[in-house]
Amino acid sequence: MKQRLLAILIMVVLLPLSSEAASLGLLRKWVVFPFDTEQGLKSSAERAWWKCRELLTEKKKYLVASRQFLTEKDVLQPRKTLNSADIKLLGNLLEADVLVTGFMERKQFVLSAYLVSTGSTLWTKHMAFHPSLKPEDQLEFTSERLTREMIAHIPYQAFTILDPLINKIVYEEGGKQFALIDVGTTDNLSPGAEIQWVEIKVPDEIKSNSNIFSETNDIVIAEGRVTQVKRGVAVVEVLKSKDKNSIQEKGLVRIPEEAERLAKTFLPDDVSTERLAPELVPDNIAPVVVKSKGEHRAGVFVGSLLSILGIIALAL
Repeated sequence: MKQRLLAILIMVVLLPLSSEAASLGLLRKWVVFPFDTEQGLKSSAERAWWKCRELLTEKKKYLVASRQFLTEKDVLQPRKTLNSADIKLLGNLLEADVLVTGFMERKQFVLSAYLVSTGSTLWTKHMAFHPSLKPEDQLEFTSERLTREMIAHIPYQAFTILDPLINKIVYEEGGKQFALIDVGTTDNLSPGAEIQWVEIKVPDEIKSNSNIFSETNDIVIAEGRVTQVKRGVAVVEVLKSKDKNSIQEKGLVRIPEEAERLAKTFLPDDVSTERLAPELVPDNIAPVVVKSKGEHRAGVFVGSLLSILGIIALAL
């Protein structure tokens, strides 16, 4: 009887920790709502809003809803923090993957991105204004800084596309396998560059928390090498893959050299670049898992829990 009670206790406590993590999908369609500010900053807020949208579209990797589209949908209005219900309602109405809001709060500017599929915060950060300068002279610059940092946090830089001529994702040529990826206008990408196809896991227990990007577990499922780049599309020779179905249409692709450049240029010095550019897949094609802070905390918790259960077992 005592052994049965102990077994039930272990199952009840550990079962929630075994829940399967969801995979992050392609963040293709973005909606940026007008920024909410004081009346005297409306002109600056308008310029900051346009700058944010411009930065998201300049590399041709993201599609951003136009002013006309938002007007037609009757949603062209400033918004602040969104709750889960608002995220899903607006996201479905606008057929968006990500919603972005920006607003002034206590002499600082807050920029937030929300993931429609989960109704949770994808990334958020605030930046305080310099007290000796006018807010209207800082708003556009602040918005640009935060937008660039948000983009740099996105854990992929390209995605797989279907070959329009042969209607295949992976094709063979000369005894080698190739795939096409959309790279937009990625700077300095040239033949020979390393490519990693990744699966980005978002643990269920942190979906409601802020900054999902900092809590994801990134698994490298295939790797390759660029052989040609033309008009925003790169031809990649597939060198390794976990299995034959690893590479899928709209699959997320990391370009390590681009991720490192973004991290060095736009991320704060105290942010590690290890998660953005993990080591390559080993020769045996075992997936590379980069542990998140949340996973580390869970590991510590499990170790402590097992110790406690051992004490209970001895007591019984």
